[in-house]
Amino acid sequence: MEKRQTPFDSNRFREVSGRFATGITIVTARAGNQIHGLTVNAFCSVSLQPALVLICVDKKAQSHDLIIAGGCFAVNLLGASQQELAERFADNFLQSEQRFSGIEFHQEVTGAPILNRSLGWLDCKTLNSYEGGDHTIFVGEVMALGAGAHEPPLLFFRSRYHHPEKM
Repeated sequence: MEKRQTPFDSNRFREVSGRFATGITIVTARAGNQIHGLTVNAFCSVSLQPALVLICVDKKAQSHDLIIAGGCFAVNLLGASQQELAERFADNFLQSEQRFSGIEFHQEVTGAPILNRSLGWLDCKTLNSYEGGDHTIFVGEVMALGAGAHEPPLLFFRSRYHHPEKM
């Protein structure tokens, strides 16, 4: 039996992929004195030994080239109360100083900004990068990590933020 291939476009791909619930992160980077960050939901753990994670970043994002130049990134896991922060870091037109305005952060091993009020964070040295269409897949080795706030996670499902009541 021959299978029929259904044509689809990028909007249909986004709509179907959006049916998979994901957590929301803010990925930050540093190269020299420059810092930047962006909202990312394409994040997952890869390996326990060594501790590896991956993120996927649009090649047009302001943070993309900073991750390459600095050779590092931090993944900040967001809680349900941090939707405004996710929206701020998702705004492609905001400059770095506007993104980080009023936000407390610190540095660990790599120098990438760690957001103080996140659920948890992973400070990573970029180990590899791979072409992924209009994105780059970055694999990072976790150099330091920590747990923070105690609240439910901020979730993204069907192109909307969701706040679970209890977890």
